[in-house]
Amino acid sequence: MTQRIVSILMLTVLLACTASENATSKKANTMEKEEISFINPSELFNPQQNGFSHIVKIPQGKEHYCFSGQWASDSDGKLISKDFKEQVSKAVVNVKAALNAAGLSLNDVVKQTVYIVDFTPDKKEILVDVAAKEWRVKNFPASTIVPVPLLTTAPNCLIEIEIIAAK
Repeated sequence: MTQRIVSILMLTVLLACTASENATSKKANTMEKEEISFINPSELFNPQQNGFSHIVKIPQGKEHYCFSGQWASDSDGKLISKDFKEQVSKAVVNVKAALNAAGLSLNDVVKQTVYIVDFTPDKKEILVDVAAKEWRVKNFPASTIVPVPLLTTAPNCLIEIEIIAAK
């Protein structure tokens, strides 16, 4: 009799564990199907003209990638130019190379932080113009521009772009 009760209890526990595992698997499969959301509330200004979104929601189950800041360096780590426009273009090319190495693209970027030395409105305009030619995406990432007095990456480095991606 005791053996029968123990067998029934073991079977009950086994069935409960299997049901719980199936529920967890179904939940995980549902989560994976949820897409990343780019949100721009109507109460806030339209950021699309400046190439970013106000909010990005990353659902559970997506992989996150954090990238170090990319700047206008060649493959030897040397600054390619002192010209801001050329530095912006090369920094974006380097961002794309880093993404590619991780099996990602600009469409997977959900957040960018841009550090600009001695920021001016003219530099922002150059950034937007140059990046718009390179940064062809379905949805713009959340973004912040941070004016800084200097960058430690290299003497005369004027821009660094740090990104977070999700897929």
